[in-house]
Amino acid sequence: MSRLTKISFQHFFLIVILWFFSACNERPKGVLSKSEMTDILVEMHKLDGSLDANGLLYNQNGEKDKYYTALLEKYEISQADFDSSVVWYTKNPKKYTKIYEDVFAQLTLLNEEVKKGKYHPVDSIEFYTVKKNIWNKETRFVYSKDSIRTRLGFEIKDSSLLFGDVYILRFLQQIAPQDSSKNPQIIFRINYANGKVDSVIQKTHNDSLLRRFTFRIPVRKKLKIKSISGELLSSSVYKGTFHARIDSISLIREYRSDLQDSLRNMVEKADQKKYNSQKKQQPDSILKVKKVSPPKKEG
Repeated sequence: MSRLTKISFQHFFLIVILWFFSACNERPKGVLSKSEMTDILVEMHKLDGSLDANGLLYNQNGEKDKYYTALLEKYEISQADFDSSVVWYTKNPKKYTKIYEDVFAQLTLLNEEVKKGKYHPVDSIEFYTVKKNIWNKETRFVYSKDSIRTRLGFEIKDSSLLFGDVYILRFLQQIAPQDSSKNPQIIFRINYANGKVDSVIQKTHNDSLLRRFTFRIPVRKKLKIKSISGELLSSSVYKGTFHARIDSISLIREYRSDLQDSLRNMVEKADQKKYNSQKKQQPDSILKVKKVSPPKKEG
């Protein structure tokens, strides 16, 4: 073999090797491009944050799935193509790392813009909005597999609670499989002075997963509030053992400080009007006595 032929063969062999490796890394059909993958991942992380703020990120009822489906439809991406893209980029970690560097950079910039008020300019109303943590109990409960209980309940009484308030309950919860609760759930209530109740109920699971829960209840009834109560862990059936952890508990009351007096007057007038209406409907308990004239004297 001549020297020229040998050199040409080596060049050809080198080209084949380079083509082979480039073909291995070539993005197959149906896999999203780097920019497409970056955009959809940024949107998914933003969606995760929104779901977390509304207490849906760890929801096991399938309610959150519709949001991810709608997001993929918005970008005209099928679930199959997205799944295939995740698999392919996972097998090409250098490319995936570069994508996530871009994702992190975009989310960092977005976070800075949010802090500066770019997307939510400060309204004058915000100056009067007060956020106060009214949770006055332990913020952490840890129970071993030998702990005995029926439920973990709470009640917060505060005379300042009022129509127009918003109550936000947040905490972390982890229930071990050894826990004896059947169909465990969380209950959050607003108890009114007249006996009426507004409540939210959320199922949970004893599968050792650590979940963050957020419950938000606005007060829409013009009634006096007796208390805020609930059960951080409740169940229909217990066998007597408690193996769970509840942590970072907070109960935030949001209210307009400039409207407190007018709202309180509104509630008191509504209560007085209702009282007067009920009083009119009740029968008079005082018997009316017919006046009888004394008998006339004869003669």
